[in-house]
Amino acid sequence: METYTYVDIFETKGLEYLLLVAFLVLFVFLVRYLGGNDRKA
Repeated sequence: METYTYVDIFETKGLEYLLLVAFLVLFVFLVRYLGGNDRKA
């Protein structure tokens, strides 16, 4: 007997977008951190 598993492509989209947004936010903070603080107050 064949087993067929139905995969909903929209099931994981929310998690994927959350991971993408989290990665981009962390990347911005990393670039700021590595760039140093060159502001003169």
